[in-house]
Amino acid sequence: MILFEKLASQVNVEKTKEVTTNRQDAMRGRVRTKLSDGEDLIINLPRGQSIGQGDIFGPSEKGDYYKILIEPELVIKVTLDKTQNNDLLEKAVKLGYNLGNRHLEVLMEDDAVFVPVTLGEEKVRKMLESMKLPIRFETVQKVISTSSAGYHPGEQEEE
Repeated sequence: MILFEKLASQVNVEKTKEVTTNRQDAMRGRVRTKLSDGEDLIINLPRGQSIGQGDIFGPSEKGDYYKILIEPELVIKVTLDKTQNNDLLEKAVKLGYNLGNRHLEVLMEDDAVFVPVTLGEEKVRKMLESMKLPIRFETVQKVISTSSAGYHPGEQEEE
């Protein structure tokens, strides 16, 4: 078993192995996975710390370092319909208010908002449609990292 409780301070790039995990485990700062050689890898950060995309842990007793890659997940990409330019700022504020009022997680990137479908894709689509705003949305796969600029976690309320 390999156990890490903090990030690596110095990295030997030649001995770096990639390990994938999901965003939820990365947010908790706790990852447990089996490596290709059958050994368990455990990352257990102090409470309140999260693991970000590309974080590196190590070295192990063998001198290996482990780079964390967060798996892509299903999200809905939301953009304002720019063909209706009138009051674009007002519509953007209303979209943000509606997403925040529903305690949804979002990643804001350029002119798009990405909403993870942790509550279910159909439920999130219905919420977006009910806002009656000039928006477009499509389902895509995307890596949402806790270290992403523009990432805002929701309260994860499930109904």
